[in-house]
Amino acid sequence: MAWWDSAYKIINMGDVFYTPGRGMDGGNKKKPFSIISKEISKIIIRSGNSKVPLVKECFDVIEEALTNKKILWLRVASAHGSEAFENSADKLIRQATKSSLARGNYVCALLEHCGLVKYSMMVNKKVIALP
Repeated sequence: MAWWDSAYKIINMGDVFYTPGRGMDGGNKKKPFSIISKEISKIIIRSGNSKVPLVKECFDVIEEALTNKKILWLRVASAHGSEAFENSADKLIRQATKSSLARGNYVCALLEHCGLVKYSMMVNKKVIALP
């Protein structure tokens, strides 16, 4: 089953999740976000005062990178308002969606919650990898 389909079935409106934060435990950098809408090709979250669309392509590009192309890991951190970090989920999402909106943290948190990826540390960087 495609990762989008799995996440769409598991995640419900009103659910609250947390961005990954720093280090394995997330430290004090974890931020809450909630699911406010589910549509056939996107999940809309509320993060602070912002509504952020997580479109199907966000999930598809991460699935393809980790399963089909055999990339072993992707950096979790997102850079707001600038270039995405190299080797990051956020960079792949920006390229796939043609948008500079930073969404990697949210997508990684949802994929991890669904058991599709796991968090690991690569030196001092939090990454996602296949379980």
